[in-house]
Amino acid sequence: MGKIMLTIRNLSKIYDNGVAALKSVSLDIEPGLFGLLGPNGAGKSTLMRTIATLQQPSHGQISFDNKDIIKNPNIIRNCLGYLPQEFGVYPKVSCYDLLDHLALLKGIPVIIQNAGFEAF
Repeated sequence: MGKIMLTIRNLSKIYDNGVAALKSVSLDIEPGLFGLLGPNGAGKSTLMRTIATLQQPSHGQISFDNKDIIKNPNIIRNCLGYLPQEFGVYPKVSCYDLLDHLALLKGIPVIIQNAGFEAF
């Protein structure tokens, strides 16, 4: 049995305004810690949004555990937590209510949701 990997092949993203944010990116990411470092405008956020299936690439492939996540985005959505640097939340919503809402959106059963809040 092999390791579950995230495989990116020749990934490109060209926005409608002509900006090429990603140009033929290829990576094999094994389990563990992995960091993306680079200057502003290098394409880090674009790559993360594309991996998280929040936007479609212009070209290329992304697979997780040898399954195409561009064609089947729920494969990665079911196991990926993604929090971008700029995350718009409602300022008057409590942390509990926000997490409750997000759990509902993710389809997490109420009994599991409530189990995590017993410590509070």
